[in-house]
Amino acid sequence: MNAIGSGHAAIQQCLQEEVSVMSSLADLLKQEQSALVESDIVQLNDFTQSKGQLVVKMTELEKKRNSFLSDLGFNADIDGMQAYLQQADDAQAIAKHWDALLQLTGQAKEDNRTNGLLINRRLSLNQATLNLLQQNTNQAGSMYGPNGQSTVKSTPGKGYIAT
Repeated sequence: MNAIGSGHAAIQQCLQEEVSVMSSLADLLKQEQSALVESDIVQLNDFTQSKGQLVVKMTELEKKRNSFLSDLGFNADIDGMQAYLQQADDAQAIAKHWDALLQLTGQAKEDNRTNGLLINRRLSLNQATLNLLQQNTNQAGSMYGPNGQSTVKSTPGKGYIAT
């Protein structure tokens, strides 16, 4: 197999791996979305670690693919991949994987955006609750003086006769 043929096979294999990893990441983002809606903190912690590992793997695979493209004389980026697909002989299988990767990446990006909105909403609710609790704490703190005695003065209500 010549260098071009082996580069072609290497890009195809790399894209297959990228599709597999991105598919796992997209599935994980869907699960994370459910956990955010259900406020399942334990699962969210697990998902965060798993997401980090998948993103690292995706980054490694992208660098590897870009290196293969560069070895074949193409730019090591998306434009280089597009140019490669236009010039490669029998690139249908590779184009199929590339399209699947782009579709999965788009879906994962949208799910990640949605998850970010859910997280921000939860943070806003938590901050509002915290502010309310702190506000009540300040009021309670002003009810008592340094000696521990109540600073609130009670006055007899209307119609109350003191004896």
